[in-house]
Amino acid sequence: MSKKLTILDIAKLSGVGKSTVSRFFNNGYVSNEVREKIQSVIDEQGYAPNLFARGIKTKNNKFIGVIVPCFDSATTSTILMNLDTKLREEGYIPLIINTNHNIELEKANLDNLWRLNVEGIIVLATQITPEHKVFVKSKKVPILFVGQHCKKGYSIINDENKAGKKIGERVLKARPNSILYIGVDENDTMVGINRRDAVFKVLKKSSNLVIEEIKSDFSFEKTEELIYEYLKIKKPECIISATDNMAFGAMKAIYRHGYKIPEDISILGFGGYKISDVVTPRLTTIKYNNEMTGKLAAETIIKLIRNEEVPKIQKIDYEFLDRESVK
Repeated sequence: MSKKLTILDIAKLSGVGKSTVSRFFNNGYVSNEVREKIQSVIDEQGYAPNLFARGIKTKNNKFIGVIVPCFDSATTSTILMNLDTKLREEGYIPLIINTNHNIELEKANLDNLWRLNVEGIIVLATQITPEHKVFVKSKKVPILFVGQHCKKGYSIINDENKAGKKIGERVLKARPNSILYIGVDENDTMVGINRRDAVFKVLKKSSNLVIEEIKSDFSFEKTEELIYEYLKIKKPECIISATDNMAFGAMKAIYRHGYKIPEDISILGFGGYKISDVVTPRLTTIKYNNEMTGKLAAETIIKLIRNEEVPKIQKIDYEFLDRESVK
């Protein structure tokens, strides 16, 4: 047949009803004789079922919704690749939705995935809103948050307290007199508050330090311009960036002013991106195990689907990479 074969076509060619063919595809009861007829038609016509259209109508459909804030982040892409690989190894099909950091779109897609009858939902979250908590409480679908702590649900987060403490201790070891911290909006609780507070808790042990803070939006471009303007007025001896990507923007601004790293300004970040080992000087940073995060997220959502016991919070460890960007 030249046109795409449908379930109705298979029913007619098999001499059975459409509902019988539907039961066949959904593993319902069909006699062996009828099953052989339907399978014969499928083999002859080379029919490939629409797994998505069929799957969303069934309870155990093997679809898992995955909501991500972007595709151009090194962290997101690494988590996503490992998550995708593990889910497929276990026979699950990820439905990946990008929100471009639009929190309203994220909340809307939570509801959309629930209506599609997915077996579980994984959210690489940028923040947890009251609507997220209501969704977790009201909708009977397993949901896992990665990167943010949701008190009403299950979460996988980085160990920000230990990592922030390590960065703070390394900075004090360098003995700078002035520090600039580049942070992000506090709506991002894990990075904007927990990571920042862990660093500051250590730095404030030194009463002689002058500490200032500015906020960026995770982007290289905005951070570069913010630091370029800041350096027209002041020159801190050390800059701590909440992410590697923003640290790279700050490094460019430092070079635009003719300063050297670390001779004039030391700089540190969080993330451990591969490029941090390539830039000159190599960036001192915290490397989170994003590969493990992806695999653990897949394993956890599958356990939740199977009603197996899972800790409410799972923390990902880190590696401290002490390199040449700090005195």
